[in-house]
Amino acid sequence: MRLFTTLLLSACCAFSLSSCSLFFPPAPREYNVKVGYDPATVDSFRVFPSVEVDMVEANEMLLHQLEKVEIDDYFDPENTLRSSLRKRTFCFSEEDNADKTLSIDDPVWESWLEKRGATHLVLLVNLPRDGAKGPDMRKLVLPLSSDRWDDDDIEVSIIPAGFMLQTPMVPEDE
Repeated sequence: MRLFTTLLLSACCAFSLSSCSLFFPPAPREYNVKVGYDPATVDSFRVFPSVEVDMVEANEMLLHQLEKVEIDDYFDPENTLRSSLRKRTFCFSEEDNADKTLSIDDPVWESWLEKRGATHLVLLVNLPRDGAKGPDMRKLVLPLSSDRWDDDDIEVSIIPAGFMLQTPMVPEDE
């Protein structure tokens, strides 16, 4: 009887630990997010194009709003949305074309994660779009959940069409 009770108790503990992730999803966390020109972008434009990249913290509600925003409208100087958001902006140009990193140690993460409840990081780039065919790759949504990335570093390249995620993302559990 004692063995049966021990086995039953062990099974219950194992089940409760495995089901915890169903009720308590992995918490969002900070990362080193590096953005830089892909060589194809320089080849395509024949120079380092002057662009701005915004990294915007987003909770679930803001994420839904940002997913609907058109990039050209977002970067329009008369649109107040961009100036209203909490973000980091990185500027790239012919003179300043080095990779830029939002460091894991940047104090903005504390504000975004603990005070604002950020669950995602939305990257937006003000590159021109050639035609309207296919998806608009000038916007990239990165989940901040700790189970979606294998380490602390996320690398993103600026390509002629927008962004290309270079770091493999762990598939979402279903």
